[in-house]
Amino acid sequence: MTGGGEIKTNVRSSELKLQEEKRRLALLNESLTRSNTLTSGMVSTLDNFERKLESLDELVTPVYEATNELSFLLNNVDHSLLLVDSVLHYYEICNELQPTISSGPGGNLTEYLSELDRLEEAVKYFKRTTSVSERERVTQLFDLGRQRLVEETDKLILRYANPLSAKELIELCEMSETNRNDIHAMQEVDMGTLRRIIEWFNAHGFRQGLIDSYATKRGTMIRRSLQLLAEHLGKSSVRRISTNIIQPSPNLSTNNTSSTDTSKRPGIKLGDMSRLLKRPSGPGTLPRGVNSPVSTTLTVIEDNAMFDSSDHRDTNNYKLLLDAFIILLQRDRDLLNYVFPQELQSLVFTKLIELPLVHMREEAQRLCESIERLPHKLDSGKFAIYGIFSILKWFRKSRSTFSKLYQESDVARRQQFTTLSETFEKSAVIYLRGILEEVTTDTSSPSQGGNVHPLTSHVLAFMEGLLTYEDTATTIASKYIEQEQRSTSGGSSRTEKGLYDLGTYFARLIRSLHANLSKKIDGYMPRTDTVIRSIFLLNNINYLLKRLEGSSLLTMIERCQPNFLSKYQADLQTSLSDYTKCYSSIIIPIQQMFEYDNNNRISDTKLRDRDREQLKESFSSVNTAIDTIRQQCEQYIVSDVVLRKRLRDEGKKLILELFKKYYDKFAHKDFTKHREKYIRYDPVALERIIDNVFEHRA
Repeated sequence: MTGGGEIKTNVRSSELKLQEEKRRLALLNESLTRSNTLTSGMVSTLDNFERKLESLDELVTPVYEATNELSFLLNNVDHSLLLVDSVLHYYEICNELQPTISSGPGGNLTEYLSELDRLEEAVKYFKRTTSVSERERVTQLFDLGRQRLVEETDKLILRYANPLSAKELIELCEMSETNRNDIHAMQEVDMGTLRRIIEWFNAHGFRQGLIDSYATKRGTMIRRSLQLLAEHLGKSSVRRISTNIIQPSPNLSTNNTSSTDTSKRPGIKLGDMSRLLKRPSGPGTLPRGVNSPVSTTLTVIEDNAMFDSSDHRDTNNYKLLLDAFIILLQRDRDLLNYVFPQELQSLVFTKLIELPLVHMREEAQRLCESIERLPHKLDSGKFAIYGIFSILKWFRKSRSTFSKLYQESDVARRQQFTTLSETFEKSAVIYLRGILEEVTTDTSSPSQGGNVHPLTSHVLAFMEGLLTYEDTATTIASKYIEQEQRSTSGGSSRTEKGLYDLGTYFARLIRSLHANLSKKIDGYMPRTDTVIRSIFLLNNINYLLKRLEGSSLLTMIERCQPNFLSKYQADLQTSLSDYTKCYSSIIIPIQQMFEYDNNNRISDTKLRDRDREQLKESFSSVNTAIDTIRQQCEQYIVSDVVLRKRLRDEGKKLILELFKKYYDKFAHKDFTKHREKYIRYDPVALERIIDNVFEHRA
């Protein structure tokens, strides 16, 4: 029972669950049916909407396409109208711009340049078309416009292209840097106008003609200004000295840009230069005057050696021209910074300086040729030669100024100025050769009384004056020696080589001097008259050594000839030995008398006839010899006090002791009744005579 009840219970429970599940299934079926119904309705609605959209699309698309086509056609019409307007403008532009272009820029440069740009567009257009007549019309009008611009440029340039008078240019040289542009300076407005025109030409590819026009007109102005100054200096009797050391313009920086810095040009004090040229002269070192034509010349040379050795009018005038030349170039270089673009400045400047540079070269050539024709370059003409060296010194000091005139990249163009200095360098080499030739071929006679020859003084004065320009002279002497010897100085540096070559030239000069002096002795003085020959050489060699003693000249010479001083000291000693031979006429009869006494034993009491005759002859010979020496020495001149004393001392050392023995031994002997006739000189008198030699000509 119990078991059957549980089964029934389980069956009933299962039936209840089954009924519940069936109910749920019925609900699900109902929901599914309802969902299917809704889905079908939505699908039907969407299908209906899609059909309506398709119908609408079929209506709108043709309208849209028609609208786009109409817009495209409208744009084409507008563009065509613009092209037609522009083409019509090109055909009408000649008539429109003819009055404006023909009249020139006038006071409205901006508008004029704008109209030219429009005209240039028309020229470009007609170059692409076949309309020849219109192309010619537009091109002619454009060329006319450019011509009017060129004329405007020429008018502006010529307005400031009047050459400066000599007075204005001299004032310009004396002005400070900040005031130099006040004379004939271009107004700022005109500079701006000129720059805009030049920039327009440069942008449109027409710069070369304008560069040539500007450079030619400004160069002509500079050349004419220099010509007026040269004519003025040529007519003026006042000697002008260029004391200006040109400094770079304050507006010329290393990049050729304007600057506000200013600088002053210092001047050379003539007192300082005079002190540099003065040579201390101790007592007794200069030749004493004589009553002969050469004495005046000798004195003049010594005096002139103490003044400015560049005191030559023509060369000083040329240095003033150089000052003016550089100042004018600086002014124009400054102007280029304001007028021309930087890339054109060097081209314009190179072209601009051609005419004035040609003029300066012509003046340099004329100056060098005139100096080359001067006679007596060693004497009166030496100041002209010093002037050439002072010009070369000017170039040396102004090298940095030349560099400032160019841009850093214009190294090649800087060589324009070297052609100018080379003219003077070549001439200076010729002058050095001429001086050496003049010394070698001098045919003047020896100085009266064997005094220092003017040639000796001239040579030393020339060398001392040349030493004032030591840096320049070393360069020129190097070129001369290279031309003459084609040799180098081993591993020496350039400066040492230059000094070596200058010393070589000085040594050659002195060697030629000594050879010429020796030639004068052989040509004018008897070989038997050894006294005057030795006096002449003594005076000149001693004068040479005294002038060179302790000087930089000697240092230079001994660099290439270490034995120079010892050689001439030996020559001096040789001439001194030759001079002392004049006492042989006294020594010989004295020695003969001693020899006679040794052989014949002259008695102190009673003399033989032959003894008396021998004593008379001996004393007569000694008297005659002393008289001859005294008379000769009255004719000879020894200017140097120290040399004069040395000659006297040598004479005393050679003769006094011997004469005293001779006098003491033989003068007391009774060999004549006329003692005053034979015994005229005692040792004291002879010493007094020697002390007074060379004093009769003061």
